[in-house]
Amino acid sequence: MGSEFRKFTVLSFLIITALCAYVLYLILTQFADVFRFGGSNVFNTGYSWTVVGGSATAVLGLIVFIFLSSNKRAVDFSDDVFSEIKKTTWPNFKETSASTLVVSIMVLIAALMFLLIDAVWGNIFRLII
Repeated sequence: MGSEFRKFTVLSFLIITALCAYVLYLILTQFADVFRFGGSNVFNTGYSWTVVGGSATAVLGLIVFIFLSSNKRAVDFSDDVFSEIKKTTWPNFKETSASTLVVSIMVLIAALMFLLIDAVWGNIFRLII
């Protein structure tokens, strides 16, 4: 069952780890700026923070990707998620448009009710004060 969705599973793991590695790089870059260790010779390597931080987060992202891809529980769970998504029936354009119209009308009615209640209570308190 899972092999049908394996390419989506691996692709989703790759995208998730790449995004997490990038966010970690941005966070570490902020720390490097705050604590001023992001110059041109980070940790006496001779390389700038861009190279050292980018390489470190890329390696960490690769390690996490390999771990996720080889973890049977994670792969099976992701395959189950994709199989459930495939079973889902999605509404057509007509149903989506009708639902959007109903929600928009209800939001407008609620906004008008709040406006009316606010105006009434505002006038009452203006008379009291």
